[in-house]
Amino acid sequence: MSIANQTHYRIIGNTDIEQLADKRVWNRTDGVQKLQRFVGTADAINAKFNELSAGGTVADDMDETVEGQYGQLLVRINEDSGSTEGANSFANNGTWELLAMEVMKPIESHYWFDSITAARKREIERCARDATSISGTPTDAENYLFAYYANQILEYPIDYLELRQTLIVSNRSTLTATHTGNNRVVTLASIDPPDALLGTLTSLPKGDGTSGAWEWMKKAPQVIQVAKSKFQIQYRWLGAERWAAIYGGSWLPVT
Repeated sequence: MSIANQTHYRIIGNTDIEQLADKRVWNRTDGVQKLQRFVGTADAINAKFNELSAGGTVADDMDETVEGQYGQLLVRINEDSGSTEGANSFANNGTWELLAMEVMKPIESHYWFDSITAARKREIERCARDATSISGTPTDAENYLFAYYANQILEYPIDYLELRQTLIVSNRSTLTATHTGNNRVVTLASIDPPDALLGTLTSLPKGDGTSGAWEWMKKAPQVIQVAKSKFQIQYRWLGAERWAAIYGGSWLPVT
């Protein structure tokens, strides 16, 4: 006995998932990215998507497209090796900020009073507090300092600058934050800011009315996790007209 009008079904195409040739792309934000491309049935593509998203260690970004029973999956992987071949680096991808801060400093630290010795400043402070005369023949600077103390003007405002360089890297990056030279004055050339900032930083106002380069103290870097597999490394330098010699700066107290 035979069956009339038999209908035969067959599957067209591969029921598996197939990985196409990888591609590489580069941009300033993410550096070098490897693109893995998969095609296959919708079920296979969906299963691959779930597998990679659950693992959380291979893919940095995924894009799944399903049309009927056919699917595509694009997987982006930040290579970000920190090498010189286009991966994320401070030179290629770092961003810069220049921020101003106002701080209050002791009046006796002002440029005007640099010529007064530490011992003489303490004497002038005592005389102002006790309303007695300064011994000897005081200089103009000593008289001014006495007047400030006597009128309880003990501080003055001054601007500091904070220069920041920030880079976002993946957890595959070989770049790490370095603490070498923290709390030490470094040269502007070693910081190597972009030319757009360099012109500003080499002509800053000084206490004696002139303009020129300030001194920059390197501070400890900040490392912050900003996404599941991305980290932000930020270097900071504090700029002042002068830093004390104990930090590698140019200022020495008059003894």
